[in-house]
Amino acid sequence: MKLTLRRFSWLLTLQFSLLVADLFFNTFGSWLASKQLQTAIFLFVTQDVCIIIEYLLFTLALHSTCVYQVGASHIILRNCKLFLCSITLYFLLSASQHFWIVYQYRLPASSATAQQWPWALYALAVLQRMVSVFYYYSSKSTALTMADPRYKEEHLDWIAAQLGDK
Repeated sequence: MKLTLRRFSWLLTLQFSLLVADLFFNTFGSWLASKQLQTAIFLFVTQDVCIIIEYLLFTLALHSTCVYQVGASHIILRNCKLFLCSITLYFLLSASQHFWIVYQYRLPASSATAQQWPWALYALAVLQRMVSVFYYYSSKSTALTMADPRYKEEHLDWIAAQLGDK
């Protein structure tokens, strides 16, 4: 499947809207989820699904390039290492934080610790927010890297030059 300009603009719009949704969940998710367990689970699952969809969109964009079709995907992947590391770390931190917050709901309501987070959960939340900055940056930069027309069209001379640099 060739990635045309129209398809790519939809893909880029979808990627950026997923980033905005994730930013919304990071900003207001804990506050919105503090009232009910069902709301918390819905918001957390939605955020994790958005992260997975972001990775799948990257994979779709990668597989639709001419560079991938000639077997030289390492040309693109060497520019996307930060994205792959940050999305993996960000997903693991987000999922861990979400599981821990849902576990906090299971504590008895009479317990004083049920109403406030433990210090380790605060540290995990801060670390997750710090990694989110790298995730947002790398996701945007990778989306713009994938927009390079040399990857989409058959620039055999450029691909051969890149393969010769190994």
